[in-house]
Amino acid sequence: MTDFLLYAAVVFLFLVSILVVLIILMQRPSANAGMGSALGGGAAESVFGGESANVLTKMTTTLTVILFVLSFGLYLGFVARENKGPKALAPVPTVTAPAKPAPVKAPVSATSSASPLAPATPAASPSVPATNSVSTPVAPTAPVKSEPVPAAPAATGAKQ
Repeated sequence: MTDFLLYAAVVFLFLVSILVVLIILMQRPSANAGMGSALGGGAAESVFGGESANVLTKMTTTLTVILFVLSFGLYLGFVARENKGPKALAPVPTVTAPAKPAPVKAPVSATSSASPLAPATPAASPSVPATNSVSTPVAPTAPVKSEPVPAAPAATGAKQ
């Protein structure tokens, strides 16, 4: 029902705007020149009589006020129709806890012959007792080195 009233008011606004244009064009210009006299500015005297200036001025003022009030009312009506979404003070939806992450597995290392730095056995990850309902993932520990790292070779041919 509100949509019907809004669109009926749009049609009425269109008719009022056409009437305002016609009433303004019917008025006599001050210097007997311009658009008003070219489009029959003197025709208002024959329709409204000798006091046509007062009648046309009152009609112009009245129709212009109606035009502006109707335009502002339509603006408010269409804005209210579009803003039927959530309000600023709407209740906040509840947040659910995130799903538990998958358990972290220790990396499986290749055989010791493939890399001299790789440990012979994988390091065991420490187990942490769960105190919260949400567990945090634990970073794996660094592998234990079984043999010492060789020193960097000395630079040859360096100037002293």
